[in-house]
Amino acid sequence: MKYRLCFLLTFLLLFSISKNYSQKKPTNKTIILKMLDSIDAHNQIRFEMYRSERNQDGEYIEGKFNSKLQNKPYKIYAKMGSPKEGAEILYVEGENDNKALVNPNFFPYISLSFDPLGSLLKADGHHNIKEAGFNLFSKMIKNHIKRYDSSFYKLTTYEGVFSWNDRKCHKITINYKDYDIIDYKCKKGETLSEIANKNLINLAKLRYLNPDINDGKKLNEYQTIKITSVYCEKSILFIDNENYFPIYQLIYDEKGLFEKYIFTKINLNTPISSKEFKRDYTEYDF
Repeated sequence: MKYRLCFLLTFLLLFSISKNYSQKKPTNKTIILKMLDSIDAHNQIRFEMYRSERNQDGEYIEGKFNSKLQNKPYKIYAKMGSPKEGAEILYVEGENDNKALVNPNFFPYISLSFDPLGSLLKADGHHNIKEAGFNLFSKMIKNHIKRYDSSFYKLTTYEGVFSWNDRKCHKITINYKDYDIIDYKCKKGETLSEIANKNLINLAKLRYLNPDINDGKKLNEYQTIKITSVYCEKSILFIDNENYFPIYQLIYDEKGLFEKYIFTKINLNTPISSKEFKRDYTEYDF
């Protein structure tokens, strides 16, 4: 009787532990949806970002900047740490003829205005100033969830909780098994930029696949170009356990690592005043 009682108590204890563990263990879907909700919930954000992006020659172009960003309406101030230390960019949607104001921080020290989508501001990078932050990333994940439906989460693998840069993070890997380089027949007047935006794929990748076509060239009807079926072949995300932002992102294509983004000094709680998106703000040098 004594042994039977001990066995019963042990069984109940193990069952309770197992049940509690299963209840607390997060699912891929839960983490990803919490991440998307967190991005949507924060209209303003301050952060520092490091980027490493592979160019057409297989070299990695690196850069770092500090930023203040508002998503709606879109406003961004960025100060470069590298490669052009001290350079500043200010873009406010609908102002300055819808152009970005740039302080290059070198002689003759005159601020200039540029097309925010133009190549001059990309500095061999993969993205333009209007794609900074997390909204483009969020838009792509939402599109993939819609595209693959419930099968999307079968593409994901939860690797567990890891400590990265002194932050506890959920590590999730997404493998896009249908990633491929495919033929695309253009509509009359389409550009590479428009095709990338419409299909939520990487414009830089389209340039590399179609080296004789510049971003703004209007293409002929039924002209065949090369595009990717989805943005990437694989992505590895480290999602902060506290704020649920994807603070470390590794993006792979058929050749290996294509992009790496690291976000630090994320501040979601300090409001950004309208003055901080003006060229005459006291801390700026425009």
